[in-house]
Amino acid sequence: MAADTAPLLGLFCHHRCGSTWLSDLLEEVCQHTGHRFARVFDNHMVGGDVAAFVRAEGVEVLAYMNADWQEVAALGELRGVHVVRDPRDVLISAYYAHRFSHPIDYWSGLEQHREELEGLPLHEGLLAEVQCRRLQFEQMDRWNYAASGVLELRFEDLIEAPAGQLGHALAHLGLLSPWLAEKAAAPEESAPAGGLRGLALSALGRVRGGNDAGDARRKLDYPGLRAILERHNFEALSGGRQRGEEDAMHHYRRGHPGEWRDVLRPPHLVALDEEFPGLVGRLGYSDGVGL
Repeated sequence: MAADTAPLLGLFCHHRCGSTWLSDLLEEVCQHTGHRFARVFDNHMVGGDVAAFVRAEGVEVLAYMNADWQEVAALGELRGVHVVRDPRDVLISAYYAHRFSHPIDYWSGLEQHREELEGLPLHEGLLAEVQCRRLQFEQMDRWNYAASGVLELRFEDLIEAPAGQLGHALAHLGLLSPWLAEKAAAPEESAPAGGLRGLALSALGRVRGGNDAGDARRKLDYPGLRAILERHNFEALSGGRQRGEEDAMHHYRRGHPGEWRDVLRPPHLVALDEEFPGLVGRLGYSDGVGL
């Protein structure tokens, strides 16, 4: 299929759902394959219209970090991957990021929110974070989970089986060699774990790579995929820590799902359910509010 008639390839994430890790990884894949890649934080950074930005810049692979279905629906024909995470773990991850490590350059309101969190104990800070996540959780709730051409993945599965899950995702996007795409569903047990890399705010919205018109796109082979996975595993991106080893001050703090069971109390779970009724269950997670 010619490059100008190929469907847009997209990675659609949400805050603290692996968006930085996955978009960094996808950008490196595109450097190998020659696709024209762009990373967008939200529609505001591209003039309020993601589809217009994609058309104007000739984007072939889009990483949409805080995906809104209304904007995605306007993109037209696409083949994409959408990633969600248990909102209870999102709540904890967002609390620590907003209190200690998330950059304030792009988010003008974060400085005030951080000051608020610094003045509250953990219990009350988590309750404040429930309100701060309102737009994100509403976007996750409004997403079209039956969209044609969009592969739905869970952050927890990506963390536990990164080689298989990422191979499946990249095969769905058509970025792997035919042989590797066929093998993508059977990861090696020794494959490196997934991880995160620092957010380069200057890269948001910039378009990178791309061959001249008519040039054939390459496919990622096994050595290329394995090398990329190694560069983007948690140990490499967290400064040498293993998954589960916590550094509260680090943007890539812990890398282990299910933390909500040890941290959240019934009032947090009740507040989450009252503000976003049924969200946890609709995303496919256990919907009980009790510990």
